[in-house]
Amino acid sequence: MDALAPLAPASTRAVVEDSLAHLLRLIQPRGRFVYAHEAGDPGRVHEGYNMLRHCGTLWFMLRAVNELGLKLTKAQQAALTEAVGYAGRRMERPLWVMADGPCFALNAKGVVKLGGIGLALVMLQEFQALARRDRLTPTGLPATLDETMRGLESYALMQIEDGDFQHKRDFETGRLFPFRSDYYTGEVLLALLRSPRLFPEANALCERLMARGYGIDVQSHWMAYAACEGVERGRLSRAPALDYLERLMTAILGDEKYRARRESTPIACRTEALTRFLLLSRARAFRGAIDPALLEAVRAAAEENLHLQLDWYQDGQFRKGDGSGRVQIDTIQHNATAYLNWGEWERAA
Repeated sequence: MDALAPLAPASTRAVVEDSLAHLLRLIQPRGRFVYAHEAGDPGRVHEGYNMLRHCGTLWFMLRAVNELGLKLTKAQQAALTEAVGYAGRRMERPLWVMADGPCFALNAKGVVKLGGIGLALVMLQEFQALARRDRLTPTGLPATLDETMRGLESYALMQIEDGDFQHKRDFETGRLFPFRSDYYTGEVLLALLRSPRLFPEANALCERLMARGYGIDVQSHWMAYAACEGVERGRLSRAPALDYLERLMTAILGDEKYRARRESTPIACRTEALTRFLLLSRARAFRGAIDPALLEAVRAAAEENLHLQLDWYQDGQFRKGDGSGRVQIDTIQHNATAYLNWGEWERAA
């Protein structure tokens, strides 16, 4: 492979800011996104909606604003607040929950998906930081912002069973569905490990899952996020977490098939995992603790992926891949988050 041109910090930041600006323009009155459209033409709308992707997209957007210290216009602040409220209006207490205290589930067409709980939580965690900075008042939530987060955390913890989480329930009855996602567990662990509140049962569960290699076979970027957050915050034991992350990185480095698919999101998700691991290596407590040869291989793979992802990028939009002009909010989310992580890693040098 020919040598790659270095990624200029200004250009990677521009990808993040232009992606954020495009997503802001896709927020409609009452906070719903234009979920998918044809590349270069937001007026050519594709059908569909997914509340998990709504929350995940907002997580990227709010992270970008917070971590880059961006100043928003009043209109942009209002749009983000409405988009958070769009999800908030779907957070309800299930009638079958008998526990005391707040307990909220994200009701998506009568179904509660564990991944939606996790992504709603990380979205609200970032919104809380922005609300404090810009003195924003959340709307549409079932309770105060902090109590809403406590209620979502309570629901998530109730789902721990038999060494993992239950993934999907009927909102009205609590009936459990057999459905299992490869990613929901990592999403909710990320949220619980990032919480200012301590959840020993979630910490212990994450350590048990890492010990058995959970998520490595699917190269889960969500488990990479969860493990990195957990070990950085002292919630997970250092040596087992680093061992798990090194095994996860090695699995990604040893796979070329995801690139051969020529689709932007499968590449971007691996780049998210790689770049989050790079960020961990820049944390003061972990400098010098990770094999330099592994770090260099991770850096090179991430940079190669970021170059590849530009094949499907233009004007703040990432399309699905070769032969498809579809631009979806989560396609932008995953790709732009990879550039955000890379930029944060460079700034932490």
